Amino acid sequence: MVKTTLLKCINQTMPMDEGQLWLNNKTPDQLGIPAWRSRVMYIPQRTVTMEGTPTDFLEEVRKFNVHKNSKNTQDDPVQIALDWGVRPDLWHSKWSNLSGGEMQRISLAIGCSFRADILLLDEPTSALDEESCEKVEKTLGQLNCIWVTHNPHQAERISNAGTLVMRGGDNSPANSLSGVVVDQHEARGNGKANGSTQGQNNPSSSSSSTRTSH
Repeated sequence: MVKTTLLKCINQTMPMDEGQLWLNNKTPDQLGIPAWRSRVMYIPQRTVTMEGTPTDFLEEVRKFNVHKNSKNTQDDPVQIALDWGVRPDLWHSKWSNLSGGEMQRISLAIGCSFRADILLLDEPTSALDEESCEKVEKTLGQLNCIWVTHNPHQAERISNAGTLVMRGGDNSPANSLSGVVVDQHEARGNGKANGSTQGQNNPSSSSSSTRTSH
């Protein structure tokens, strides 16, 4: 299984053939898929170029019932992105006029602003320079994340809940969570990771930052 497929299965944008998922002892079906996806939010590596501006996109997303009816207080994504070096005026620029790094940071800021229980991050800093990367890592390090990275140095920096090492690559079942995680290292500081998805009948909520790497 490739790592992007794993994130999409956890987010329920791709079906699973095996394995089970829980968030605070509730399955996706019990929460409802829209609610699950808002609480276990997938942020892709590359933002698809859209019509309009980031502000237009944000306003549309906020109209979704799952966000309108949410009890969570939303943070200001413009301020989050500003902390990462994105000027406020860029939110009114066409997506097509933004650089890859600007699009990536704005998309991340929007995702962070909704205060999801868990962020599923697919190489979220791949388009960023070192300075911007450090700023983003500092913010994301305070959130609950499942974070895919191919950079072993970044994996070491960001992990505070243990390491989930995926082996098997293309030989693994395409849409199976069972057996994907084969090595879970002891976490620094708090003793062990708080949860992982292994297809076991052991409901758990996922917390703290978890990384997947080669």
